[in-house]
Amino acid sequence: MKKKDYKWRALVFNPIIVVVYGIGCYSLSLLAKYGGVALRAPIILIAFLSLFIWFAWCLYRSKRKRSTTKKRTSSALEKISKLWVMVSTISLVVITFATGINIYQSGTNLQGKLAFVIEDLFNKRKVEFVHDNVYKDDLDGLFADLQTKIDLPNELYLSNHFDLTFTKDGQITSLYSFLYGLNDDGEIKSFLIDYDRSKSNDITVYLNGYTDTPFDETMKLRPLINNVKNLPIKETVDDWNEETLGIYYAGYRSWGYNTEGILYFDEEGDTFPIETAKDEITGYTISVYAPNSSGITPVRFVDYSSISDSLQDKVSIANQDKNDEETYFINEYLGYQLSVVDAAAGSRFYTLNQTLDGGNTWEIFNPNPFSGEIGTSTGITFIDEKLGFIGLSHGGSTYADLYRTTDGGSTFEKVELPTIEVPLTDTEKYAPFDFPEMPSKENGNLFLLVGQGEDGDHNGGSKVLYRSTDDGATWEYAEEII
Repeated sequence: MKKKDYKWRALVFNPIIVVVYGIGCYSLSLLAKYGGVALRAPIILIAFLSLFIWFAWCLYRSKRKRSTTKKRTSSALEKISKLWVMVSTISLVVITFATGINIYQSGTNLQGKLAFVIEDLFNKRKVEFVHDNVYKDDLDGLFADLQTKIDLPNELYLSNHFDLTFTKDGQITSLYSFLYGLNDDGEIKSFLIDYDRSKSNDITVYLNGYTDTPFDETMKLRPLINNVKNLPIKETVDDWNEETLGIYYAGYRSWGYNTEGILYFDEEGDTFPIETAKDEITGYTISVYAPNSSGITPVRFVDYSSISDSLQDKVSIANQDKNDEETYFINEYLGYQLSVVDAAAGSRFYTLNQTLDGGNTWEIFNPNPFSGEIGTSTGITFIDEKLGFIGLSHGGSTYADLYRTTDGGSTFEKVELPTIEVPLTDTEKYAPFDFPEMPSKENGNLFLLVGQGEDGDHNGGSKVLYRSTDDGATWEYAEEII
């Protein structure tokens, strides 16, 4: 039996080689977790290139040694060599195993830069924006460009809103919207569309994101696409003397009885103002506004042709359901419901009911979830069986409060949010964001949109986004969403 040459193996896997391999693997782990190609790639390249050259030289030397007479190795040196071969082998295995674990962790659950690279590889698309003039190409051009790289459903719905800015010449400068719909196989597909001309000439589209998908008829995108081409948008903004202009769309909306800035339009795009509103003003609304000027009243084009009894009935029923009984099921059997037990002057007193049999029977679980406060329910959601949120609006839906439970609805506490103030005049500020929606969970964090209520119209009806990393105990401001 051929005797193993431990002296030669100890030379091949000497301490310097183990250290160089460790440096290369450590740098590789840091690259996967934090990125920084310019800083770490040279170190990785030098380390592994050095190892390759060394092993190539060792292989060459090994072949030459076969043709020469081997010298006898002392027993002490043989033992030391054998011991080092064992130590180096274990070290290399441990380093490799630890590096593999670190890279795996960095590549999963968005815990490292590698995870974002993988996420972008599968769910991010860049689309060349060719038809980028809202006057010449309307929005048909935008979606024609998107179709070159992405298979869009025939019917798209808004998850939140559609916001677009453009120059006075019609050049689109920014775009944001979160859309979803059903593909030909009946699968739900979502599309977060983001474009900023100052950063790139390409549209960025993020696929397969989380979205609440009610497929609400009032949130259809089609009325926007069909009507932008017919509306007198250019004529509307010509007298504004603004470099930056905007189009904002959030589906079928109610404007109450406030006629300021409201123009009805028909299927041909002909518009007519409203002097006095005898009925509530509702309809698919396309708002044209000046983002950088608070002194210019937005013009809100309301689709007169969409004002059908069936759609108004649907909106009315949806609002009534929302105001009277909010229901949320955690699973097939366990559900909660905010139920009205008393009402007066537009305000309501609620109990929190629970079902354990899928809604066949309900029992009062918490007789006073809002701690004696009255108002109109704005929603209910549960993140898990313990953590949940409910909302209550006041003053005719001009502002609202959010309540949080950590014991499955037995008790609730009012959520405190950092106040965001914006300029009202040169010397005064005010806090327009006072109408929190229901939080949602994504990648381990909670996210909360806060709007402005019925009396708010700051920045085209914008909202602010808050983030929580401790299940809603505390919140921090993330960004304003226009």
